[in-house]
Amino acid sequence: MHEPIEVRVSGNMTIQPSSFLAAQIERLRSDWRPLLLIHALYTAAGIALLAPLTGLILRVLIGLSGQPALADQDILYFLLRPVGMAALILMAGVLIAVMALEQASLMAVGATRAAGIRGRTLAAILFAVRRAPRVFVFCLWLVARLLLLALPFLAIAGAIAWLLLTDYDINYYLQARPPAFWTAASLIGVVLTAMAALLIQRLIAWSLTLPLVLFQDVSPRSSFRESSRLTLGRRRRILWLLAIWASAALGLGALATAAIGGLGHWIAPPFFDQLPLLVLILGGLVGLWLLANWLVGAVNASAFALIVLGLAERLAPGFEHAEPKAIGAETGSPGWRRTARWMTAALLGGALMAVLAGAWLIDGMVIRDDITIVAHRGAAGKAPENTLSAVELAIQDGTDWVEIDVQETADGEVVVIHDSDFMKLANVDLKIWNASLEDLDRIDVGSWLSPEFADARVPTLRQVLEAARGEAGVVIELKYYGHDEDLERRVVEIVEATGMAGKVAVMSLDYTGIQKIRALRPDWTIGLLSAKGIGDMTRLDADFLAVNMGMATPGFVQRTQASGKQLFVWTVNDPVSMSRMMSLGVDGIITDEPAMAREVLAQRAELSPVERLLVHTAVLLGRPAPQRTYRDNSP
Repeated sequence: MHEPIEVRVSGNMTIQPSSFLAAQIERLRSDWRPLLLIHALYTAAGIALLAPLTGLILRVLIGLSGQPALADQDILYFLLRPVGMAALILMAGVLIAVMALEQASLMAVGATRAAGIRGRTLAAILFAVRRAPRVFVFCLWLVARLLLLALPFLAIAGAIAWLLLTDYDINYYLQARPPAFWTAASLIGVVLTAMAALLIQRLIAWSLTLPLVLFQDVSPRSSFRESSRLTLGRRRRILWLLAIWASAALGLGALATAAIGGLGHWIAPPFFDQLPLLVLILGGLVGLWLLANWLVGAVNASAFALIVLGLAERLAPGFEHAEPKAIGAETGSPGWRRTARWMTAALLGGALMAVLAGAWLIDGMVIRDDITIVAHRGAAGKAPENTLSAVELAIQDGTDWVEIDVQETADGEVVVIHDSDFMKLANVDLKIWNASLEDLDRIDVGSWLSPEFADARVPTLRQVLEAARGEAGVVIELKYYGHDEDLERRVVEIVEATGMAGKVAVMSLDYTGIQKIRALRPDWTIGLLSAKGIGDMTRLDADFLAVNMGMATPGFVQRTQASGKQLFVWTVNDPVSMSRMMSLGVDGIITDEPAMAREVLAQRAELSPVERLLVHTAVLLGRPAPQRTYRDNSP
């Protein structure tokens, strides 16, 4: 048998994990009402204040970039600049400060009981608010210290990736996973594991910083040194206690999610043919899920605060005497009548949440489907991507538009290919900008999919436009790998020479690139492709946005269309996701499976509103259709 872990502090004082955790659980049980109320108030404050504050800070910082919004690589470039790094630290400081203020209030509730004072909830909140400036400064110090610790490891990981994963296009490494990929992944994994270990060790050493700042008036800067001194020799025990808390927190969250999911599977099916009741039931399930997750968050946040407070009481000399001095004597406590009122309000709020959630489920659902189908690199689910075979199959499958990627060769031709080289498609180490059109004619880019496509070659833009003329529109994505010479002008000349100027749209991940097209041909349709974005993307000079499916929330769809822009989503390759995006009212879907999209449109024409609602809520009910694995889902 193992002897119980024991921490000796301040003379004869000892603590065993079991008895220590039991004491904190008793605190949680005794003070659950004020703890729950504080979490509710901070949740409301976060919704009411944090989101607008975050948006305001982002707006100011994006303004410094000179653009109304940033997307994808522009975000990375901005964050790597000094002003972007300052923005990152400030945003992290604000977010952590809100959580730290809640922890301060939760600790104040625990401190009043430890001091024999029944403090009121308002007093605990005011205690934290009075110390908000100190807490914010502390959070900035914390973020800065963590960044300083993490940056060397991140730099080493970046250097490893640069040395081992830049010879070929990144899509080759992600798809083929050659030995260099596994070597880099292993080395980066070791580096990140070492970074995580160091950060955890430092966070354990700093576990007493916040209570020292709050209750003993230790300066934010000095709190890190003082906490490290007090926890020296006891960090393994602290890690053990916090690991137990983390395991319990994860288990509680998983249990709540499983319970709500099981309830949904059991209660919803009998009402599939009764739309009014089904909407209420689904809304109730969403409301119950939100409430359960909120309660789990309240328990986890309170338990963490009490554990840290308990550690400070046992490890910091004189801490228990500092608590009543810091809190001040308070009188009274919420009685059962007040508690009953709060519980009644909570129940009414829960009912309202269910109704609103039910409305949210059908908010923005479009009954009339008016959607454009865009074949991603042609019918890439059936034929080799970006080949004439893929383009012709997409047209046969009824696509409205064909999306292709274009780059320049060494001899100035504009060709249709996504990657910067041929490693993924043909295992040929040749960069596009080093290849001539004659070189491309010798490279088989179709056999990887099937022997029947052994004659597939990289087509020119002219060939694709001629194949699509009179059959479908063409969305041309400009690909930039730092070796373009005159891509925009050459694309314009080829489009006009083939008579397709009225049936093309041009887009890119690079906002500067589409602005060059705008300058050359102001009347052409241009779009911004984006996987992530910050700021108001609807203010950018583009006729449409093509975004990752995860960005297509109801609010984003409505805001984009209200600005006069169209919204396309990528890459949508299963029937459930297709139908859900159509129900949200997006203008078009970009898919490797245009035939499937056309079939979904036909099936939706036969669906009742109830059936459309069920498809729209398929993720909630845990019934999405399984997706096949595609070779490349990048834009």
